[in-house]
Amino acid sequence: MTATHPPAGLAALQDPIQALTERVERMESIEAIRALRARYHELVNEDAGHRLYELFAPDACVAYGGRPEVRGRDNIRAFFAAFPVQTARQFIHSHAVQVQGDRGTGSSYLDGRPVRDGKSFYVVGRFDDEYIRLDGQWFFQRVTLSVHYMIEAAERWDHLIPLQGAR
Repeated sequence: MTATHPPAGLAALQDPIQALTERVERMESIEAIRALRARYHELVNEDAGHRLYELFAPDACVAYGGRPEVRGRDNIRAFFAAFPVQTARQFIHSHAVQVQGDRGTGSSYLDGRPVRDGKSFYVVGRFDDEYIRLDGQWFFQRVTLSVHYMIEAAERWDHLIPLQGAR
């Protein structure tokens, strides 16, 4: 049996096409990861923080601002059900993502507005994430939140927008 080789013109294109394919796949992964991080904050901002666990891999880990680490999707579900994200609004900035195959890392800065114990706060911090692709879908493998500061706001804001079931 004789091996067939592509015509000389096509052979010259194989490496650039492969490089372009890899670049597009990496860019699509980065965009999917950014959508994952955006979905996280959308759930918080739409009073659905109890569903955040859906965005995590089965063996994921959450480390929030010095609290003990929470491991595994079921424990993460319990963590977010009890954590006061239901009365918070969060905004992220400067989401930088790096991808290598089915794994990635990223960081973003948090500008948060939680309400706790009848008081409004300003929270500034940073999320450092690890991501994993399972069956073609990206999930959080690890989320670490470092709080830079949290200060009480001069005025409460929670009465200005509807909070589902928070009052």
